[in-house]
Amino acid sequence: MSPIDFTPVEYAKKKRPTPLRPAALMLAALLCIAIGLLWFLLTARSVELKPTPANATLTVSGGLSFHLAGHYLIRPGTVELRLNAPGYFELEKTLLIGEEEQQSYPLTMTKMPGHLAIKAHPPAVTISLQKSTQGNSSQENRQGETPLTLQNIAPGRYTLLAQAQRYFSQSLDIDVEGMDITQHIAVDLQPAWGQLRIQSKPPGAEIFVNGKSQGLSPRDIDILASGEAVTLQLPGHKPWQQRLSVPAGEQRDWPLIELQPADGLLSLSSQPPGASITLDGHYLGTSPRQIELSPDKPGQLRVFLDGYYPARQRVSIASGERRALTITLKPKLGVLNIRVQPAGATLYIDGHARGKAQQSLSLLARPQRIEIRKPGYTSHFVTLTPQPTVERTLRIKLNTEAQTRAASIAATITAPSGQTLTLFRPDTTFSLGASRREQGRRANEVLRKVRLERAFYLANTEVTNQQFQQFQHQHSSNHASGNTLNQLTQPVVGITWSSAARFCNWLSQQQGLTPFYIEKDGEISGYASESSGYRLPTEAEWAWAARWQNDQMIKFPWGKTLLPTTKTSNIADSSAAKILPRVLRGYNDGFAVSAPVASLLPNNKGLYDMGGNVAEWVNDFYSIAATISGTVESDPVGPDKGQFKIVRGASWRHSGKTELRLSYRDYSDSARDDLGFRIARYAQ
Repeated sequence: MSPIDFTPVEYAKKKRPTPLRPAALMLAALLCIAIGLLWFLLTARSVELKPTPANATLTVSGGLSFHLAGHYLIRPGTVELRLNAPGYFELEKTLLIGEEEQQSYPLTMTKMPGHLAIKAHPPAVTISLQKSTQGNSSQENRQGETPLTLQNIAPGRYTLLAQAQRYFSQSLDIDVEGMDITQHIAVDLQPAWGQLRIQSKPPGAEIFVNGKSQGLSPRDIDILASGEAVTLQLPGHKPWQQRLSVPAGEQRDWPLIELQPADGLLSLSSQPPGASITLDGHYLGTSPRQIELSPDKPGQLRVFLDGYYPARQRVSIASGERRALTITLKPKLGVLNIRVQPAGATLYIDGHARGKAQQSLSLLARPQRIEIRKPGYTSHFVTLTPQPTVERTLRIKLNTEAQTRAASIAATITAPSGQTLTLFRPDTTFSLGASRREQGRRANEVLRKVRLERAFYLANTEVTNQQFQQFQHQHSSNHASGNTLNQLTQPVVGITWSSAARFCNWLSQQQGLTPFYIEKDGEISGYASESSGYRLPTEAEWAWAARWQNDQMIKFPWGKTLLPTTKTSNIADSSAAKILPRVLRGYNDGFAVSAPVASLLPNNKGLYDMGGNVAEWVNDFYSIAATISGTVESDPVGPDKGQFKIVRGASWRHSGKTELRLSYRDYSDSARDDLGFRIARYAQ
């Protein structure tokens, strides 16, 4: 068998895809990247990030970014930034990238605090470090004592103040760098003293500087340039003291200090005690008293007391000597014969019973309060001053109580405000004003004769704040130089004459009396002379009550001399020296401004403060009367009209001879802090 040619039938075959070549794949990838990059470049924004400091390491996260030539390409949105730099606090910040094509953002880091290491000469210098804003407002204040290191100080400019006792202070401006750097500062303070050589005669005195012992003289001591108190003390000698100074850094010699022998001590007493003492004319106080006398230097002592003859004695004392001396004063006596009807009355002098009233007495020549008492009779009292060379007889007729009641006029009454008023029946002729020869007299003190025939009541005391506030609740007398004038028992001040008159009318209304003053539309337009309502005293009544004593008009409340001999008046004296420019030396009533009423002694009529405390409004319009010689005015009340009202009496502001006289006349139309009033009324 032989082979034959065989050709199989061909079937249609499925065609395979041609595989991609690597080059094509790479090209495709590059094309995608190019498209993405193009998209990024078209949508990204150019962002400039400016860190401070410039060497800070910057990390950007949270989005696609590309750093190119100092700029970043970042698509809009939020990114997280982190900055780090030596000496700075790490900064983390979320940044919102906007749609603008070009953007710039500053990134400022905060410096870490710094430290100051401070050394100083001398040691233990007090350091104060203060940072200021615009030179004034303190933001940080550190203190300490050298040597010290101040930690964690915020960077900036500070003022460093170094201080030490006896050295000049030093102020430095310090720039704290911060960044955890320790800066070293040295302070060198300069001494604020110089050296002074002290020598004394005799030597060996102990030297004190500001109370601290420095040793014995002669000696070199350190003295501040600003001055220090230097004292030398040596037994048997007077201390020497002076404030000395020496320029800083210099050495000087003080002139020889001669210490004086110590004073002697005289213990002076008197019989009776309480006498006034002067040495060579200088007032020292009252007995008993310790008196320092210069050694071996004779002095003239004078001891005096009201009602006694003054005693004089020359004294001398050795250095360091102590001596006691008693001086017995001889009484200055006046004879007073007392004749009383009816018999059987009892005599009281200054409140003390002295036996039967019908007797002759030797009394001290000073004001004596005489009182006669007898059961069933009205007591009689009078204050008088016996005269050593004049024997005086006092004749008194007592009225029975029935006679007193029959007269239907009480010796004293009480006003609705609580004040006591005393009845007076002058029925006498006397002179207002003062003689032209009287020292201190003013031109308005014209002498004129008057007679008071109408009995009247006069308040024993000036109206107080408490009494006036019953009428005018909101009134305040305020104060003077920090001293109150508004205590309840002080006299009311700061009121006008019209206010005082309205107070009087208010009292009359409270008691059902016809008001003395006529009021129209809130103003005082006149007065009802026949009314027995409350009022201000007339000038004549006030002058008689203040001055008439022992059948004559006295000059001062206490007598004839300018210097008070008894505490009868509150005037400008030593107690007011700190608040008033002029005061009366040698007298002290104990009150710088107005005193509570009745704090001092009354006058012979039992009236308080007629010559002091506060000046007083009286009823009359002010005028200078032109009188005809020999004419006697009866119960004068002054002119019908005028601009000013009369003011009588001295006050706590007065110290001059003119104002302290009881004849002194003043006038005013306004309120004052030393002007008050007292009330009066006719008896019927």
